[in-house]
Amino acid sequence: MRIIDMASSGFAQQEFEIQRVDHGAPEAGGRIGGVQAGQPLWLAVWTVGKIGARRSDELRAWLSRMRGATRRLLGRDLARPYPLAHITGFARMTLADGSPFTGAAADWSETLDSEGDSRVTLEGLPPGLILSTLDYIGFKWTATEPSVAGTEWRAKVRVVEGGIADPAGTVTVTCEPPVPSCVPPGASAHLDRPACIMALITDQTRLQAIDRRLAVRGGTVAAIQDLRS
Repeated sequence: MRIIDMASSGFAQQEFEIQRVDHGAPEAGGRIGGVQAGQPLWLAVWTVGKIGARRSDELRAWLSRMRGATRRLLGRDLARPYPLAHITGFARMTLADGSPFTGAAADWSETLDSEGDSRVTLEGLPPGLILSTLDYIGFKWTATEPSVAGTEWRAKVRVVEGGIADPAGTVTVTCEPPVPSCVPPGASAHLDRPACIMALITDQTRLQAIDRRLAVRGGTVAAIQDLRS
């Protein structure tokens, strides 16, 4: 399956949030319970802003390449290409042994506490690296599902309670949603340009007509996460 990186410019607004399917369960005594159906998925809506002819052409070409919902894209939160405290990247950051940091953790693990909250531990980070609220942890692995076998697949989780890497380069943070069950233990956890595989929502994706400047006058691009193993 062809996976194409998302357009990196031309968007003026963004929604990038978790979509959950919850079923309320009211009881006779007035208590409201809830049952979540399936796994949470990332839902994104990018709104096209005022752009010039060149960016307009690039965006129209990108959408053409997507072939509707046939292909997949690497969906990113445009506000967080890197952790907020290191938003320009890791060019000058080093690990505890002095070697350069590439953006990937040496190892990772997840535990669920008594409340069901996901606690993700990353090892092999630069000492003092800060993960702030709304930063992301990305995961990369080679898919094995027959329809996409051999393809590099992606998923991501969002930090909701941050932390600072200790002198050994280890940090534990609370994340939402929990790491998807399809992510194998051997997946690589990374902090540089985290992404997830997404499919376009075709009935919500539309560019407006071009104006006299030969640039589109607006539009929206909507996508939903594709989880596979």
